[in-house]
Order: sequence, then structure tokens, then C-alpha cells
Amino acid sequence: MSETFWVALGSISTTLAFGFVAWQAYLTRQTLQVSQLMNADAIRGRLDSQAPVVTLKLTPPPWEPQAWTPAGMPCSTWPTGHTWHFPADEDGANRLVLQQVLVLENLSDRRVQARFDGDLVVADENRRPTAAGVILIEPGETSREVYLQKDFTIKELSENFTAKQAGRELPHKVLGTVTVEDDRDNGITDRWDLVLTGYPVEPVPDRDGLWMIAPWHLTEGSGLRTLEFSLLPTRQRIHWI
Repeated sequence: MSETFWVALGSISTTLAFGFVAWQAYLTRQTLQVSQLMNADAIRGRLDSQAPVVTLKLTPPPWEPQAWTPAGMPCSTWPTGHTWHFPADEDGANRLVLQQVLVLENLSDRRVQARFDGDLVVADENRRPTAAGVILIEPGETSREVYLQKDFTIKELSENFTAKQAGRELPHKVLGTVTVEDDRDNGITDRWDLVLTGYPVEPVPDRDGLWMIAPWHLTEGSGLRTLEFSLLPTRQRIHWI
């Protein structure tokens, strides 16, 4: 046979050998990745079994929306039938408060630490809103009431109404985040992202520039229909592996 034949055969053999080695390396990497995923799942399962059991519940927002006051926590509503004239009444002290009350219950056998960020407040001894910050919850106990709460001008809420009518996302929201860890630092953090929004004011029919609280609707009921909220928000569990 010619020398060219043997050179070609040698090249083919080398290529096949290289391909075999590459395939073996690929299989090894795949096996390693599967093993790593299985180990990670096993670690997550172990962490979940050791995680504290904490529940978060929210009450429905009060209806009608409460009136903002500079003196402390909101405690009353605007008078029935009250209207706001734009532009004179669209800002300033003409504000409504959107609010939900939440509590955490610690069903585990050890203390947990809850951190509250965003529009989450508690009422101090003078009934003034103050940042909720960090609260420790003992085993089997329930936290004090925490308020997901923010005040909005009538103009801001009218912008929410306009956005809803146009099918857009509502621009003005109450936002809060709750994170819970136990005192063992076992590699798990539970987190809840809270959102409350709505469009509780609407134009007075046939009265240009006048706005009012959303009235009772014959088929849809109270103005609570205009608020967007959750009573059992989804928990996100973060594993620090």
C-alpha cells in the first residue's frame, strides 16, 4: 500500500482517539454535574427539615380607605359623599391611606428573627407610625401587629385609576419585604414580598374635575373591588449553600 494510505489511516485513527477522549471528558463532566445537583438537592432537603416553621397572614384592607393624619396612625375615613376638586384638592393634606395588617406566627421550637423593610410600620406608644425594623418572635408566639401602610395624594390615586382604565400597571403602590431567620443561622432565609395598590377614587360622573371615593356597585359590591392585595403571599425560601 502507498505511504499516503498509511498516513490517512493514521490521521483517522488519531481523530477517532481524540473524539473518544473528548466524549469521555464530556461524560465525566455530565456525571459530575448530576452528582453536584443531587448533592445540592440533598443539602436543601436537610436544610428544609431544620428550618423554622413561620406563617405570615394579612388582613383585608379596610374599606373605606382611611384618611391620613399628621398626628399619628389613621383612625377615621373621609365623610360619606366627600369630593375633591382638581387641581385645588389634588395634593397637600388630601390623602388616603392604603393599609393591611400582618402578623407572623412562629410554629417552631426556637426563636426567630423577622426583619421588615419598605412600607412596614408599627404603632408606637403614642400611636405614631414608626419603622417596624427587627422583631424577635419566641417559639409558639405571634408577632405584634405590623402595618403594610402608605398614604397617597388624591392625584396619585387618580393616576392609578387612569392607568387601570388604560390597562397599564398601577404606578403607585405600597411595598414591603419580610425576611425571617432563626437563631441557629442554619443556611435558610424565608422571604415574603408584599404589594398593596388600587384605584379607590374615581371621577364624579358629569362633573368635570371632581373626584370621589369609589361607591358601592350593584353587581360588584363595595369599593374593595378597586384594591389589589393578597391575604396569603407566596413565601420564597433562600438556601445559602
